[in-house]
Amino acid sequence: MVDEKATSMPPTDQSIVHALHADACRDHAPVAWIVLWDLPAYPERYTARLLTSGALSSPYLLLADTLAGIREMLPPGLVRSERMPADPPEVVEIWFAG
Repeated sequence: MVDEKATSMPPTDQSIVHALHADACRDHAPVAWIVLWDLPAYPERYTARLLTSGALSSPYLLLADTLAGIREMLPPGLVRSERMPADPPEVVEIWFAG
């Protein structure tokens, strides 16, 4: 499910995050950002990945040391969903386009 060779984006590049999100919303439905914790490639860090109805997930990851830091990087207007019992253990939460 998680591509460990993903490209991470610097947290200051919010314009790219917003552009990726806008493109995904225009071209796919549904659109979500999945927040993950402690992936093997990023131990003890939070990551977020853009997921769409397309065949492949985005190769870009947002990285932060805290959950609050990841949430600050996500585009505005998202709706938060708690993790489900069937989710893999690394899943913290999912944010859907509103």
